[in-house]
Amino acid sequence: MVLFWTFIACSIVAIIYSLRLHQVTGRQRELARLVEERTAELLERSAQLEVANATLEELAAVDPMTGLFNRRRFDVFLQQEWQRSNRSRLPLSLLLVDIDHFKQFNDLYGHPAGDDCIRKVVEVIREAANRVTDLGCRYGGEEFAIILAETPATGALAVAEFIRKEVELLAIPHDLHPERVVTVSTGIATKDGDQYPRMHDLIGACDKALYRAKNEGRNRTSTDVAGVETAPARVI
Repeated sequence: MVLFWTFIACSIVAIIYSLRLHQVTGRQRELARLVEERTAELLERSAQLEVANATLEELAAVDPMTGLFNRRRFDVFLQQEWQRSNRSRLPLSLLLVDIDHFKQFNDLYGHPAGDDCIRKVVEVIREAANRVTDLGCRYGGEEFAIILAETPATGALAVAEFIRKEVELLAIPHDLHPERVVTVSTGIATKDGDQYPRMHDLIGACDKALYRAKNEGRNRTSTDVAGVETAPARVI
């Protein structure tokens, strides 16, 4: 009789243990499911946050009025292309494009007309700098920079002259301009080989070329390469 009750007691203990084990296992499975769901949710939110941060970073690098990249992006991109040019020994060209007599245009026609003028010039720049490796930026108020990777002086000159001629063909009226239409002047500097040991030297040479183009009469392109200077070609 004692053995019977001992068996009954052991059976009850075994049943209780089994139920308890099943309960614990069920809770563990439920906990694992909740952890998995929470992990997936966190991963999704993390991915969304990364996309949002990337979007904000891109927006922070864009000029809101023109949609071109801003000076901040210009500095980063030029540094990257400078280093790549040093490694590959391929040429790197920089253009600075300035709208001629723009202050007078703004004073005469007003800032809304000035903004519209800038946007039209920007469209020409977009058309000219259309490769994946090209970067057009708003460098200042009415001044724009174009970085042309793997582009020699002759290629940069072709891009600059395309912009100059196309802007002149827009025939935007400018009564305070000697030519009565909006024009642009462009300076070009090209890093080829060991020329310009510092990035600042390239920017300085490009700025000097732009100054020379404006000083010599505007509506023209000037480069840092001897013998590649160009006089304005009438297109209207």
